[in-house]
Amino acid sequence: MHIQRKEDRIDRPHLVVLQGPGLGDFFEIDHDALVLGSDPFSADIVVRDVEVEPRHVEVYREPGSGGYAVRDIGAGKGIVINGEALEGSRAVLSDGDRITLGDSVLEFSHKDPVKASFYDELHRLVNQDHLTGLLSKARFDDEFEHHLEATADEERPLGVLMADIDGLKKINDANGHLLGEFVVGEIGRIVGELHEGEGRSATRFGGDEYQSILPNLTKEEALEVAEEIRRRVQAHAFEQGGVTARTTISIGVAAYPEDGTTREALTRAADEALYRAKRAGGNAVSA
Repeated sequence: MHIQRKEDRIDRPHLVVLQGPGLGDFFEIDHDALVLGSDPFSADIVVRDVEVEPRHVEVYREPGSGGYAVRDIGAGKGIVINGEALEGSRAVLSDGDRITLGDSVLEFSHKDPVKASFYDELHRLVNQDHLTGLLSKARFDDEFEHHLEATADEERPLGVLMADIDGLKKINDANGHLLGEFVVGEIGRIVGELHEGEGRSATRFGGDEYQSILPNLTKEEALEVAEEIRRRVQAHAFEQGGVTARTTISIGVAAYPEDGTTREALTRAADEALYRAKRAGGNAVSA
């Protein structure tokens, strides 16, 4: 099941994170039942909180009434609504109710599109890079750590990419930094398109560098994603204000567990592979 953040439809029931990791995260409730938990492989809405069980509670549409309720699905810690522990394993949800899971608080709402729009803007400010629309570096690092822990528990692979634009300085020198900034943003969107769903995440690591994680992908599979990014960037014409520029990208690939078991070790391994791609002349992918 793929849960999408709100884009242009803010009238659906939704949950928003008001406290805890992922502050401002906005989730449409567009299915009859959604599982909330800490496991990115089995929960529909991932709450990145060490106090939250892998599958903690379920928010579901009640048959007949069209309303929503929440129930305990095995955590055994009870349900806390609006700061009060409720008796039983189920509670009907009203607009504005706040569900506490560990140290995280999520608000349920389905009547206030203005509030939903505000929360969506909050999410962008807190969690997104303003230039590319990718995750902010701080949010990405949290996602990386969370997926790495889940990957280790499940004994799954995890691919890591480090990418750097080739020759951005030439674009800046020839056409100005505004075009260079535009290129950085556009390449971020290309990277983002290939990191949608399945727990994939990407960030702008630095000025013109990008990092991403690819849960469940082996090194060979991550190399295929990296090669597709390289091809798309090479084929893309970056046009702004009647001026067109072309560039390429170099990408280094590492994977858990063969290249490291920590975020720092995997980042270092992918960065070293990136430098090998650069030394080979750029416009290349290396592992």
